[in-house]
Amino acid sequence: MSDISDAFLAGRKRTGETRTEQNKPDPFQLGVDWIEQVLKPAVEEADAALRPHGVAVRLDLNLDHRSTNHAHADFWLVQTQTASGQSYDGPKHSINVVGRNIMLYKAGAPGRSLGTTDAVGANEAKDLLRQAAEEYGRVFRAE
Repeated sequence: MSDISDAFLAGRKRTGETRTEQNKPDPFQLGVDWIEQVLKPAVEEADAALRPHGVAVRLDLNLDHRSTNHAHADFWLVQTQTASGQSYDGPKHSINVVGRNIMLYKAGAPGRSLGTTDAVGANEAKDLLRQAAEEYGRVFRAE
């Protein structure tokens, strides 16, 4: 084989490797997609179900790659209807999605893995919100 043929074939091989690398999903975007497509709809559904009980689910997102190296979401429950105008905020649940790995953090507790973006779907997100609602229900201060 000639040098030019070798160079051509080496170039084609490198191009294939580059294309494979370019086709890999962006780890940050995987987290953003999971939060937008799984967590956010589950929070919206929980919020709608809790509103008649004077409770709302707050959601704070940081999905800006320029400010963090992973997709991040905080959610917590709050009272919406109080006679005094004061409301009691429940504990904040922080979710970090690093690549495909989903981690949950709460004050006073070690972080725990929820699983991967491939394994944690709508049902698991709803279970997480049900657990948060039950926890908030135990400390809810009705007026």
